[in-house]
Amino acid sequence: MEPAPAPAQQPRAIARVDLGAIERNAQRLCSTLTADAKLCAVVKADGYGHGMVPCARAALAGGASWLAVAAAEEAVELRAAGFEVPILVQGALTRPEARAAIEAGERHIQAARLRLG
Repeated sequence: MEPAPAPAQQPRAIARVDLGAIERNAQRLCSTLTADAKLCAVVKADGYGHGMVPCARAALAGGASWLAVAAAEEAVELRAAGFEVPILVQGALTRPEARAAIEAGERHIQAARLRLG
C-alpha cells in the first residue's frame, strides 16, 4: 500500500507590501526633519524580502534622498536599476570591492568600513 501524499504546506506567514504606504511613510518622516537633515531608506536584504528596487523607488518618491544596503553587490544592483542617489553600504567593503567601485568611477557609494584583511 502506498503512503498517503503529504498535505500541501501552507506558509506560516504572508507579507503583503503596500508600496504606497512606504512612500507615505517616507513623506511623513521627511516632514519631521530639519532643513539640513536627509532621510536614508534602508533597503538591504532585498528590501527585507519585499523587493529592494520597488521599495527603494517608493521611498525615494516619498522624499528619501539616500539608500542603504548591507553589501556592495546590493549597491551594484541598485546602480544597474538606474538609481543615482548616494548609497551607503553598511557592511565592510573588501579591497576588491572598494577597488571595483573606484575603477567604476563610483562617487556616491559610501562604505561604513573597509576590511583590510
